[in-house]
Amino acid sequence: MRRSHLVLLALILLAWLLRLYHLDVQSLWYDEGVTAQVARMGVAELTRWTADDIQPPLYYLLAGGWLGLIRPWEAPLAFTMRLLSAGLGLVLIPLLWSLGRRLWNETAGLLAALVAAVSPLMVYYGQEARMYALLVTLVSLAALAVVRLAEPAGRERRWLAVYVLAALAALYTHYFAGFALLALGLYWLVVWWRSGRAARRLRAFAVANVLVVIGFLPWLPAMMARFQADTSYWAGTLKLADALRHTAINFTAGATETMFEATATMLLPWFGVAALVWLAACAWSPGRRPQRPLVLILLWGLLPSICILFLAHRTPKFNPRYLMISWPVWALLAGGGVAALWQGLGPQVRNRRAAAAGLKVAATASLAFILVVQTAGLRNWFTDARFAKSDWRDAISQMYFHRQPDEVSLLVSGHAYPVFDAYVPAVLGVTRYRLPEIEILDVNRVLGWEETAQALNRDLAGKGGVWLFLWQNEVVDPAGVVTTLLDRYAGPVSTPTYPFIGLRHYRLPPDLHFPETPPVAGPQAEFGGLVRLVGVEPGTGGYWLYWQGLKAGLPDLNVELRLLDANGAVLFQQDGRLAGYDFPTTRWRPAASYPVWLPDPASGASPQTLQLRVYDAKSGATLGEQALDLTTAGSALSGTGTGSQQAAS
Repeated sequence: MRRSHLVLLALILLAWLLRLYHLDVQSLWYDEGVTAQVARMGVAELTRWTADDIQPPLYYLLAGGWLGLIRPWEAPLAFTMRLLSAGLGLVLIPLLWSLGRRLWNETAGLLAALVAAVSPLMVYYGQEARMYALLVTLVSLAALAVVRLAEPAGRERRWLAVYVLAALAALYTHYFAGFALLALGLYWLVVWWRSGRAARRLRAFAVANVLVVIGFLPWLPAMMARFQADTSYWAGTLKLADALRHTAINFTAGATETMFEATATMLLPWFGVAALVWLAACAWSPGRRPQRPLVLILLWGLLPSICILFLAHRTPKFNPRYLMISWPVWALLAGGGVAALWQGLGPQVRNRRAAAAGLKVAATASLAFILVVQTAGLRNWFTDARFAKSDWRDAISQMYFHRQPDEVSLLVSGHAYPVFDAYVPAVLGVTRYRLPEIEILDVNRVLGWEETAQALNRDLAGKGGVWLFLWQNEVVDPAGVVTTLLDRYAGPVSTPTYPFIGLRHYRLPPDLHFPETPPVAGPQAEFGGLVRLVGVEPGTGGYWLYWQGLKAGLPDLNVELRLLDANGAVLFQQDGRLAGYDFPTTRWRPAASYPVWLPDPASGASPQTLQLRVYDAKSGATLGEQALDLTTAGSALSGTGTGSQQAAS
């Protein structure tokens, strides 16, 4: 066996050990719970579900077959599900080795395989029961097929078949694979154009791509419908600088889940220098001319990113994992660049000892830098609790082993039920309710006072206690209506702490009934026909303000607020969004009421008047001004300026 093959086997073994290490130490999180739920469906139900989701079905079908295959072993659920991703991600190592040696030489291939083996990003997604390890592997296989097809001679039919199968599988794994395939196709055309433009080869590659398109046509309507109907993201404009920075961190230092953003950001300039040096080395080094590696690096590395960022320019919620289809380029660039520097770039440089020695030092230093940073990322991922996933497992265990027979569970957000059900299947007899009752995150389903109180009265009637699970509650309950109602009318017994998930335990008093309208009386203040102050409720140490939107599609409104004493002196003032910075009026639902707590300033003087001015945050135009007499809060409201009043019914 050749020495390079022994080194490759050692790298594969290293990659396998890293992906197995602590494989089931961390809890399944929401996305992995979805995998567990969907993988257990029948083929027809699974196909229907994924047609309504943002991911196509192939990975779920593989996961379902995998779970069916190893179920008799009764292995732990997290280990079982993640083992599939670990195995699929492991295939990436020999693929990058083969790509590197085809584009440059054996050394470049082994270095690319090394970078992939110890990459925190690849290890992270190799330990997650999701489709991303499979996606990167399939795109890399398609790239290898295209590189082989670009060679002057070879087993063209075999690699055309490999390309068609890998491309189709990638598209049925993730929609964004199409952008990587576009880059690979353009690369093949560049090589074809520069190497003779044989019509026969063009026809063969065109037929292969037509077969890919025909094979994906049955799923195309589902993809288009989902892009049009997706409400799991907020509307808005993508912050391009943030997206680029997070993507650069993912490509270089590792996943943002394994490296603090501030630390990774400080390292980015050094990675930028290394990348420029490697690019220059790849451009100077002749490589294998027909493959033109620099063309592949640029097209595969840049084109998918440009397309995805353009597609997401109106979507402020962005995750750099969407660009993982281009990550293999980073490993190939590092492998090819370091190998070229080690080899002195060419005969003219190699004959100059000082220059050759300097290039070797630069190559060794850049490789050592990337490996040290990757090692730090792996250490964070394996040992630092601050990088843990949402700890559903321990939170659910706390509930399960300490619950009483008359207690139920309540999930906020309601779409988190798949991971809850993965750990607590229905056969265990734990009753759980969801707020809101949604299957997939919908940023438009924001909980208001009325809807929440009605649901709590319905679900908790006759119950002695409730375990409240809070996850992504800042999206569906940004006003904190659920916790406000339970804290005020039940009172928590305990609030144990777990990473990135909230858990509260409440015992409920007998005959508990939550008020289904805000507990206020008196006149109401309306501002410009857009929002209404339902009323003010005095509380211990402050006041509850209840706001209500009067129509859909509100502009972003702010309120200038002042508390005055009997002499008109300002005791407290505040200027900002009505229900907090994270909950603009653009997200309010019509006729839903939202509570806002206003603390009483500890100044010794008693507030007498609350002044409010509501205005458009963009234009500054005032909608209305109102003054509330706090000595009879909830029963007397005096208005000034352009505001209006309505008598309470």
